[in-house]
Amino acid sequence: MNKILLPFLMSLFLLSCQEKGKIGQENFPYSVTTSAPSGYPIEVHLGFFTDDRNQLICGVSKTGIERSGWQWDGDEGGQGGSVIPAHIDLTYVAYAEKKFYHLDADLPKEKILEVFRKGYLTQSNEIGEDGKKIMVPAHYDILTVGMAPGGMVVIWLSGNKSRVEICRLQAKETFVDKDKFRPIPKSGETQEQFFDTKFKIAVPDSIQAEIEKNGIPFKLWDDYRIRYKYRFVVNPYDDKDKVTGVHNLQYSGEEDFITKQSDAEKYREQGIPYNVTVEFTKYFVNIIFDDRETISVFEELQEKHPGKPIDIVLTPTFMYEDIKVSVKCEQEEIKLQKYKMDGVYGG
Repeated sequence: MNKILLPFLMSLFLLSCQEKGKIGQENFPYSVTTSAPSGYPIEVHLGFFTDDRNQLICGVSKTGIERSGWQWDGDEGGQGGSVIPAHIDLTYVAYAEKKFYHLDADLPKEKILEVFRKGYLTQSNEIGEDGKKIMVPAHYDILTVGMAPGGMVVIWLSGNKSRVEICRLQAKETFVDKDKFRPIPKSGETQEQFFDTKFKIAVPDSIQAEIEKNGIPFKLWDDYRIRYKYRFVVNPYDDKDKVTGVHNLQYSGEEDFITKQSDAEKYREQGIPYNVTVEFTKYFVNIIFDDRETISVFEELQEKHPGKPIDIVLTPTFMYEDIKVSVKCEQEEIKLQKYKMDGVYGG
């Protein structure tokens, strides 16, 4: 009897260990944050993630007004989980539009799992034989929910200098009684007065003026998500200074960090750059792009040269006092005028 029972119990034990191993491999802890397009503040009313059995995982971070931009992860607010989310239920207010929106949508669970499994490469503190920091595998650990006027919702997974879009969703306009939204109800205040007051307080003066003149640029945030095939072509000031890293943060909210020269020379399908940080042997520089100018130039070049890849050419002046920036497609090259140099460091 023991000769029969022992192998059977061993088989059960091995199967149990295998199942635990599988579960461990699918366990990717993450925190949840929120964001909004720069200058167009939002605030979460209620929100939560559930799994594919409709079991609650965690809430969507409710940490006050978000306004800093698609490119940044907001406050965590103590929310997070390790189960892959399959559904989101979310209600938020878009102060620039003076409207509440509600989203009730399934999430691409398999894509989220795939991105978690794939991970990315990040810099360690260990220095390799070539004098550079060694790149090591890492997993994404922040899930960010971006909300905008018009009901646009975008979800990203973020890590250190790496961010990837998971999906773009569409919320519907809804009604929420402002007294059920406010922490403390304000007697005698109408819904319209609530929105007018919040608009004046939360929305920057410059954005208020733009809305009054041109309306809310609903199309702009989807324009951010249009992918162009481009690369950065960096010309060091002299042969002694080599490019050691290119960090590209995009207006779409995605980002990547490239350290291999061979990878930096490849064209990539990506949104227009928000900023690029280029690391040289002795210096590193940071350039911030103007979204409207860059979109206009890219659209013009793609219309004239359909399907052709684009180079963003960076040319330093003496001692990196300035970087000249132009956009080139085939033989046509257009100089950018509205970018900003955010400092040159090193020496």
